[in-house]
Amino acid sequence: MLVDPVMRGSLTTRPRAISLEAALIASLLVLLSSALVCASEYGISTYRPGLMDLYAGILPPPGHGIVKSLFMFQDASARAVTEDGRIEVRTHTVTYNEAVFAAYVTRLQVLGAHWAMGTIQMMRIASQSADAGLHGGPLHNQSTTIGGLGDGIFIPAMFNWNFGQFHLTTAFSFYAPTGQYSPTRIISIGLNRWAFEPDVGVTWMDRGGCEASLFTGYTINTKNPADGYYSGQEFHADFALVQHFANRSLFGISGYAFQQTTADSGSSAVLGPFKGRVIALGPIVGKTINAGEIPVNFVLKYDVEFAEQNRSSGNELWFTASILF
Repeated sequence: MLVDPVMRGSLTTRPRAISLEAALIASLLVLLSSALVCASEYGISTYRPGLMDLYAGILPPPGHGIVKSLFMFQDASARAVTEDGRIEVRTHTVTYNEAVFAAYVTRLQVLGAHWAMGTIQMMRIASQSADAGLHGGPLHNQSTTIGGLGDGIFIPAMFNWNFGQFHLTTAFSFYAPTGQYSPTRIISIGLNRWAFEPDVGVTWMDRGGCEASLFTGYTINTKNPADGYYSGQEFHADFALVQHFANRSLFGISGYAFQQTTADSGSSAVLGPFKGRVIALGPIVGKTINAGEIPVNFVLKYDVEFAEQNRSSGNELWFTASILF
């Protein structure tokens, strides 16, 4: 509804009163900011880069499981101009994400690998400020803060092979639109779209405690039926290179790379066929301690994003706690 005048170029073909133009720009804040922050709609790539770096190819032994709690803080900003050069949008977003990853490894073998299944559930608090206006002119502001459950990630099939120091895990995941969503907000917790993703994780761990891990996935998004926005397909890779020490601590570097491989499309993609990209790198430290007889692994990392394109960027602080059971 809001996008039709822009797509027809009416902003450039009909004179407007200043008040009417300002009202239109204010209305477009919801539409434009959702497309801006990341090339994928609402500024949220389907997979949250950085989730699966350490031990990417390793699962617990058969009959055991893992629960991992991940907290992430990010402060990010972005700017874009519509294809016709008329309207400029700027956003600033502060988010607090909590993700819980749980997996269980069965004793069933498939092609020599143990079959496992898992899920990831996210909670998110986000505060976003968006400014829009005629390019080079005054900007009109709208801001909101929202929190709640994010979309559910379900992993019905994971398969783990171990070859001495080399470990391989493959998985198939799907994302269900279970999170809070409203097309009238400038940002939402849920994405209101289904997505499907094959994943591969590999880990090389030598006897001296040196670990190199890589987790890759390719996300195929479906269309958001509420507004017709079709987010492009996404490739992501998380990685870590760390040294584990005898005192059960670790130190190294970690990061991720994200590249959108196909353009956004649909009636609401008013910023054009953008393809998002970002790279992140930073230090990672960890320590394992016992809570009674249960070992708990704590990890702290700080990622600095760079080489961003058509996407918001900012620095991230992560804190992770995981236990085996």
